[in-house]
Amino acid sequence: MDKSLVVYNFLFKTVIFLIKRNELRELLDEIELSGDEVTEERKKMMANYVMLITGMTAAVVGAFSLLALFEGTMSIEAWMPFDPMESSMNLILSLQILAFCVFPGLCRAFAMQGLVCSMIMYLCDQLIHLQKQLRSLEYVKETEVVTRMKFKMIIRKHIRLMGYSMRMENIFKEYFLVQNLAVTVELCLNAVMITVVGVQQITLLITFFAYLIIALFNAYIYCYLGNELIIQSQGIALAAYESTWTSWPVDLQKDLLMVIVAAQRPLKLSAGGMALLSIQTFSQALYNGYSIFAVLTDAVN
Repeated sequence: MDKSLVVYNFLFKTVIFLIKRNELRELLDEIELSGDEVTEERKKMMANYVMLITGMTAAVVGAFSLLALFEGTMSIEAWMPFDPMESSMNLILSLQILAFCVFPGLCRAFAMQGLVCSMIMYLCDQLIHLQKQLRSLEYVKETEVVTRMKFKMIIRKHIRLMGYSMRMENIFKEYFLVQNLAVTVELCLNAVMITVVGVQQITLLITFFAYLIIALFNAYIYCYLGNELIIQSQGIALAAYESTWTSWPVDLQKDLLMVIVAAQRPLKLSAGGMALLSIQTFSQALYNGYSIFAVLTDAVN
């Protein structure tokens, strides 16, 4: 059941990506043509994240596939045009067929996850850059034209980033909803199965724990980045207030006030428009999973 839930989770998110691919492509093209710079350190971090999650999952899937081969069973119950249990060669062939069918889909899913996380990191980095620009902005009468031009570019970039955030929320809200629901369901089902199985079947118990840890790790990454986006977008207001606005002309002060008011509404991503991606949402998902687990435990008992 845990493996089937993982497969359906990836399947639904892939379908959502295919439906939203034109909107996503347009957004990525705009970001690419915007001229915003991404540091090499951040690029390496984005790539390392994809490699890390892919390596972790490949290690878990590979370990349990080898264990299933050692025990003479199939890692995933699936139909084959031959009897996998007839001989060891048939069993190895069935595992190879499953790996050929499943692993490319997992790689695609992790590529999608890396793309989503990279886009959120990009927004956070650009917001941090805007904060630095606002704090370093100084008004001098001799360079008034330059200062006004810099401030105008800051405002334009802030508006552009707000537009990116709104479009990302519209594109990924169903994606994050599936992710949130899958984590909640997997948490409660794995907890129930652990209590039912007990420590006697240690292999099955470790399987449940391994898939649960990967699911929680993925959910935490999304919620952490969503929370960081909220914090950095609200930091624009603080950075504007900490600038040297007291020496600015009145018209610039009014424009700065508009920036502060706009930054009071943080940039955010949501799961189906029902829950924000934040650390609080991650905690709520854990709580919901435990609540369902308690109800199912009473039903089983």
